[in-house]
Amino acid sequence: MAAPDGTRRPARVLRPLGMSGTESVDSTTDMPEQARGYVRAYGLTVERPHPRWFAAGSFGVVTTADDLARWLVAQNNHGVSADGRRVVSARSIRTMHTPPEGGRYAMGWTVSGPGERPRRIEHTGWLLTHNSVASLLPDSGLGIAVVTNTGMVSGDDAPALARGLADLTRGWNPAVTRPFTMTADHVLAALTLLAAALGALGVVRAPRWAGRTAHRPPWRTGLRMLPYGLPVLLLVRLADVFGLFMNRAGTLWQAAHAWPALAVCSATAAPASTAVITARAFTAFRVRRARPPRVRSRG
Repeated sequence: MAAPDGTRRPARVLRPLGMSGTESVDSTTDMPEQARGYVRAYGLTVERPHPRWFAAGSFGVVTTADDLARWLVAQNNHGVSADGRRVVSARSIRTMHTPPEGGRYAMGWTVSGPGERPRRIEHTGWLLTHNSVASLLPDSGLGIAVVTNTGMVSGDDAPALARGLADLTRGWNPAVTRPFTMTADHVLAALTLLAAALGALGVVRAPRWAGRTAHRPPWRTGLRMLPYGLPVLLLVRLADVFGLFMNRAGTLWQAAHAWPALAVCSATAAPASTAVITARAFTAFRVRRARPPRVRSRG
């Protein structure tokens, strides 16, 4: 990738730091082995190739452990590289690490809030099959880098490991944490089974429902079935919901990588609801059609 003046970015930014094994890529298909990693579902990890995703810029940097260490040394050492060369001014480093007044996000770095210990300046990287955290601990002058081969949301391991390592630097016993989906997936599994069961029950009972509602105006019957369209709407808009909360535009297939259990639940509830709507609409039509017309008596 070239800068406006034609100079390649690695030559201007990475090479002076000695990061010879680091490159910027345009998409995940350019990454080694297509960034093959794992997604977590229902407490299990499943190996998956990363689906194609645009990743140019700072989001698309492939590096090594040694190079990432050199990067953190320069950041923590006020712009001086591991071999003692000044690569960027100390003022520039301070600017990169200083968020606007009242904020916590600087130039690519998130700064810990007041009172948080140990104080951290942190940058995270998220892919659907990988996570990473680069932490600077200004109080001790240490840097921590964690890269995991589990993806965002369902396998958010890197931040938990980084926090535990930061605790160890202060001599604390690190808290044992695990991704919230390890619990949430079991709830989603129960909801998935419930949706399938209610869908089957709704189809079986559709004739009885149609008989009970035959005397109602059609518009009232239609309104009563509107809530059954919500699971269908969620499945259709799942990628948008994923993008809203994760600040990542993507497709339904990519959203399924981000949180497989949620995608399975949605993909089960939507057909179940569709089946109930279809069965009720069909039987209601048949019942109404078979009913004899009302005869009004004249006095």
